[in-house]
Amino acid sequence: MPRANRSEPMPVRYWSSAGLLITYRCNARCASCYLCCGPERDEQMTVESAVAIWQGLIQASPHGCKVHVSGGEPFTDWPLLIEICRAARRAGLGPLVKVETNAFWAADDQIVRQYVTALDDAGMAKLCISVDPYHQQYVPLERARLAAAVAEELLGAGRVQVRWRDWLDGGFGTGSLSPADRRGVFAEYAARGRDRFNGRAAESLAPYMKLKPLELLADSPCRGMLLRGRHVHVDGGGRVMPGTCAGILLGRCGRQTVSDLWRRLDEDHAARAIVGTLASRGPAGLLEQAKAAGFTPARQYADKCHLCWDIRRWFVRHGMHERELGPQWLYLDDDRLNTQTERKGQA
Repeated sequence: MPRANRSEPMPVRYWSSAGLLITYRCNARCASCYLCCGPERDEQMTVESAVAIWQGLIQASPHGCKVHVSGGEPFTDWPLLIEICRAARRAGLGPLVKVETNAFWAADDQIVRQYVTALDDAGMAKLCISVDPYHQQYVPLERARLAAAVAEELLGAGRVQVRWRDWLDGGFGTGSLSPADRRGVFAEYAARGRDRFNGRAAESLAPYMKLKPLELLADSPCRGMLLRGRHVHVDGGGRVMPGTCAGILLGRCGRQTVSDLWRRLDEDHAARAIVGTLASRGPAGLLEQAKAAGFTPARQYADKCHLCWDIRRWFVRHGMHERELGPQWLYLDDDRLNTQTERKGQA
């Protein structure tokens, strides 16, 4: 395939780190979730496709690829999670950098020991536990603390990662708070700047931030993240997304190998309506496209990612750019309506 004409060459870096989103199902519907995961999601990655994608990621880069397992909440299907890890080890793949979880399953000492020991035997290097006020709306903090304590005993403190340790040590459960009190806690925590304003977070958390005028956000190219970023996520449908830009599709595994997908991106990214525009002009270029099609932006946004999300969501809801934006349900999540209804009820 001939390389697309470019006014400024911008080689695409090889992907040397990847997260396998083995499921979008989660016991929680956290306000911070940029993937809009929840109990109603049912798309999963099979063991066979996980091993094939993992192998493809390693082969696609001359430097190899370090893989971690995530979701959704991978522990919602423990047999699938542990079999993927075991199958990868049997196939000689690795390393399995970490497995991410919110620790909802850590009901007692025995089950934590069982699961952590099994994952250790299957080659897991680290257990990563998600802890913050958003997760603690759904998961008792005591379970996260138990999972961390037992895992540190079994694996050593250096093999247990907590995001974030400040909430593990000094936080509290937010599930029993009134909606108004919970919003106050979320707003204070969101101000720390740890959240990505994509997906549900764009709807649920961005409004708590100090919003900036549109003209200060649009003109900022995204070439570093889209073309130079070394980390991607791959879901059960084979969709490959930049590590922090949920809903932007760089390609899709299955009909083509990861190597072919990468080469195609390197050759034609400049001609792509979403990726090419964002890489060269950032949200300014995307906003220009959307306005020409009838989109009316808000006057202020939390950051350029918040603006980009609003534009992309509008595209999807109008049936545009389906090859580069997905999965579709991610953009059709109903949290915006739920949040608006809740706020009206508190007014």
